Amino acid sequence: MYEVVKTVKGYDIVRMKGTKGAYHVNVREGKGFREFHTFKTIKAAVEFIEKAL
Repeated sequence: MYEVVKTVKGYDIVRMKGTKGAYHVNVREGKGFREFHTFKTIKAAVEFIEKAL
């Protein structure tokens, strides 16, 4: 089960409930696939969203 940690520019930064250090950003989702990136820190995920998306 995932929980939303932060939302930046419409993208949710999520992590597995009860864990630390593995944050995921879903870039695209479709029928049968999901493209996501994994980060160690929330700060790195925010920088990725602001620069790349």
